Amino acid sequence: MMATVLQSTAPPKRTRNTVQRRAVLCAVRALGDSHPAAADVFAHLRETAPGLSLATVYRALDALVSQKEIGRDFVANIARYDVSATPHHHTVCRVCGSVSDLNAPLPAATVRRLQNAANGFQLDLDAVQFSGVCATCRAAI
Repeated sequence: MMATVLQSTAPPKRTRNTVQRRAVLCAVRALGDSHPAAADVFAHLRETAPGLSLATVYRALDALVSQKEIGRDFVANIARYDVSATPHHHTVCRVCGSVSDLNAPLPAATVRRLQNAANGFQLDLDAVQFSGVCATCRAAI
């Protein structure tokens, strides 16, 4: 049996750059170092864009991730957004939940050892989350 591949002749679908989407992008950039969740972005925009709904914020964030304008990582099953769409490592405080960028590559030998020890499980090692206790929480202890 021969499979037929059909190619669309329609022009590629362009994503609209709406006022709401621009506002959400600006909010993510303003909150960038904190790696905000959708609720954080929504709270940030409440005063400047009172008509904006949480559903619109979620849709805008999804579109911005699809366009590779921002990145998305899941920390404790919560989507957190990042001004960088390029995969990179993060530190996550197990006390307060803060997320920070960790700009250090994993050594190739370490990557090979981890892959070999994973028993056939495909690891995503381009964006690893390391948990620990942040400096602020350590100082409070």
